[in-house]
Amino acid sequence: MPFASARSVKRVTTVLGAIFRLGSRTGIFVCPDLKARQTKSSLCAQCCENPVAPILQKGGSVKKNDTYVKHVYWLSKAEEAQLREVLASRGIKMKSAKGVVCTPLDEINKITSVAPDVWEDTCRRQGSWYEASAKNGLYLVVSSFELDHEYGDKKAATITLADFEPPRLAGLEEKEAMIKEKEFVEQIPSRWRSVQDLEKKIYLRWARRLGSDAEDYDFLYLSHTANHANFIKPRFFITQNQSIIPYSIDRSAHLCSCCLELFQVLGDEYGKKLVAPCPGATIFARLKPDRYLLVEKAK
Repeated sequence: MPFASARSVKRVTTVLGAIFRLGSRTGIFVCPDLKARQTKSSLCAQCCENPVAPILQKGGSVKKNDTYVKHVYWLSKAEEAQLREVLASRGIKMKSAKGVVCTPLDEINKITSVAPDVWEDTCRRQGSWYEASAKNGLYLVVSSFELDHEYGDKKAATITLADFEPPRLAGLEEKEAMIKEKEFVEQIPSRWRSVQDLEKKIYLRWARRLGSDAEDYDFLYLSHTANHANFIKPRFFITQNQSIIPYSIDRSAHLCSCCLELFQVLGDEYGKKLVAPCPGATIFARLKPDRYLLVEKAK
């Protein structure tokens, strides 16, 4: 894949300029407890001696909060067009996401469709995971209400708020070990590794806006990558009914592309996942930083 054109870079710069202005008005904040537990230069005081060993948290519990609900579906182009017509006949307009894929997560958006080309827009590098997945070419539909039963087999997950605080977050050495796992390395899209200088500056600025003291992008890239690794080969998880529930390994300031886990592009083999929003989702979708979301796989 070629790098973004000068025109697209200019467009991203313009969009993100607006985002930064919006961020200053949205009251973004960071949970002080998480900030105290994990900083750029420190490891968790409870780090295990063997950073490659799974971090098993027995007896962990997840309390679901139903005040926020999103239903996730993956449809073909024809199915999406048919759904749009059916909804229109009922007086319901299905929005079309523009620029980024996470806007459907905003609670004000009742039902939104994300076309395949949106993954190629602002978050093009992150979208390489979508392109490498079995969902490539499909339309993502995110709805605040369940669709008719005929779409039941197209449903991927239900997303709700979770009253959850991670038992602990990943340390630097653990993250480094996680991204070297052969099973994970083999799945990393080549475009994920190609980060342009503009994007590095954007993520550092976002991290600082969320209260991080990160000074170099390499630290953020390590955190971004290791977090995705944890949903492919989990090392940080809690258990419930003898099943593991992977969770995001760092605070929102240090995450990227949470949409991949929320929309079941990554980690769809697990019955439940606990996903913290990335900086983009806190701005584009107004999700609360460090407030975990419970992703439950459709049955």
